[in-house]
Amino acid sequence: MDTARFPAPSQSDAVSAALLALGAAALFLGTLFYARLTPALGLPALPDERAQALADALTLGPTKLALAGGFAFLGDGLLLAACVALASRGRRQASDLERAGWALMAVSVVIAMVFDSMTAALFWPLAHASEAAPFLAFKAWFDFLFAAGNVPYGLGFIAVLRADARRGEPLLPRPLSFVGLAIGAAAAISGLGYSTDVLHMPLVIGLSVTFGCLVLAVLGVRILRRGPITD
Repeated sequence: MDTARFPAPSQSDAVSAALLALGAAALFLGTLFYARLTPALGLPALPDERAQALADALTLGPTKLALAGGFAFLGDGLLLAACVALASRGRRQASDLERAGWALMAVSVVIAMVFDSMTAALFWPLAHASEAAPFLAFKAWFDFLFAAGNVPYGLGFIAVLRADARRGEPLLPRPLSFVGLAIGAAAAISGLGYSTDVLHMPLVIGLSVTFGCLVLAVLGVRILRRGPITD
């Protein structure tokens, strides 16, 4: 009866779900390595904190930067593939709201690939440049991209979870769905606030990604176990 009610996932759904779960797991690990950096270096900083970020980069060394940016970049790549695949499914498999949500999340992941690659490969050599200006300029770009990328991430997260909650048989339990919606709202609000210089909540920006990865990993596993997502 369970097999008839929840058919096995198609090959494309299984691959997309596996990419989603693996990408979320890799990005979650990357965020843990980011947590080993200082807040001024690993999170969006205020302009007068960026000189401290330069000193922190020199103190921490290249390994911690490479681990944080490298694992996050790996997760970004896997999540991008998953988001593109999930956004490209036909009308019978996903609603317009869900496809728009995955598309928004794909945009945020592309942005994340830029600033995570900075952490992995750019900050350490720039910190050793004879002039501090290049490091400070790229750190300002990193800060803006990190915060701005949280806006489509949060909105896409909300759209995907809202579309799931509207189904007769949601993939996620209702309490976890509510938590996910709160995470998405926190990501969008904190990212928009920093980008517009209205609100500075760097820890919320970072933690919304960390906890969002856990929800996405669960969603990927649920797709694998339960079958194709249909309305």
